[in-house]
Amino acid sequence: MKIGMMLGFEDSIKTIATIAQEAERSGIYSLYTVDAGRSATITAAAVINATERAKVGTYIVNAFAREPWMTGLEARDLNEISDGRFILGVGTGNLHFNDLYMGIDSSKAKAKMRDFMEIVRQVVSGQAAERVRYQGEVHRIRWRATWSPTTPPPPVYMAASGPNMVRLAGETSDGVGIGIMSSVEFIRDIVRPNARQGAEQAGRDPDALVFPTAATISINKDVDAAREASKRAICKLYHPIPHPYYDSQLRQLGFAEFADQATQLVPAGRLAEAINLVPDAVVDSMTITGNVEQCAARIKAYEGIADELILARTGQRDDKNTLADYDDLFQLISAASG
Repeated sequence: MKIGMMLGFEDSIKTIATIAQEAERSGIYSLYTVDAGRSATITAAAVINATERAKVGTYIVNAFAREPWMTGLEARDLNEISDGRFILGVGTGNLHFNDLYMGIDSSKAKAKMRDFMEIVRQVVSGQAAERVRYQGEVHRIRWRATWSPTTPPPPVYMAASGPNMVRLAGETSDGVGIGIMSSVEFIRDIVRPNARQGAEQAGRDPDALVFPTAATISINKDVDAAREASKRAICKLYHPIPHPYYDSQLRQLGFAEFADQATQLVPAGRLAEAINLVPDAVVDSMTITGNVEQCAARIKAYEGIADELILARTGQRDDKNTLADYDDLFQLISAASG
């Protein structure tokens, strides 16, 4: 299993680049950026410039905030400047946030993602003067590439959660991206079977699919502090409104009572109360939490389930906002990547 790392929530792009360099020295396989507070593609360009070996990707770009043609062009360019190290990850983003923050109608999510994936995949692989034509329910394209790509097309991943979208990802993508708080059971019992079904129905080889999985990691020598940070991160999935992806997963895994409590408390500003109600089983099943040794043991649970584990670090109360905050994580990456 490959080990990756998610970037993009740090205080500056310079800091992101420095962390990326140190992660590469620690043996990281991949580095991913996200459309959340920063542009995933611009940040990815900075990470590419700062590194030499690691794969660099987006996990994810928000399809509802972008057009597929320009996203495909950006992916072509990022793949070229990285000498073929780029991976494009695409998803719907938080459908509720799309409406709340951007006023975007997300009601046709499946049709949108089908069109987006079809167009992006044609654009990233388009050869010089080759006609690209597609007419979908939401998007269409009539285009010819000015020149041929200098590298093989980048893999295109689609993030998905519910069975219908997971099947669509299996039908249209190279890899099914799984969100930052996903249990082994959820991936094994829901994501993988539905993705394989989608691939088979489309006449594709299901064994060719990969399953990159983002995982929240709260790592601290003080285990109690690590668990508190994980509980806080879980509750923040309900701010300012519940995140449908993770709320649905909690309910599917049998934590409906807590999901109901968080839905009431967190949007009302009662975060501390919600944190105290997070079941330990939620922390243990949906995050990687503890000291270096405990986190290393937890990572092993994903072997054979995830092809690539992308670690998304949760901030700790004793963080000093320096590179030293990442020492434990770099130590873990070095051990897990060895």
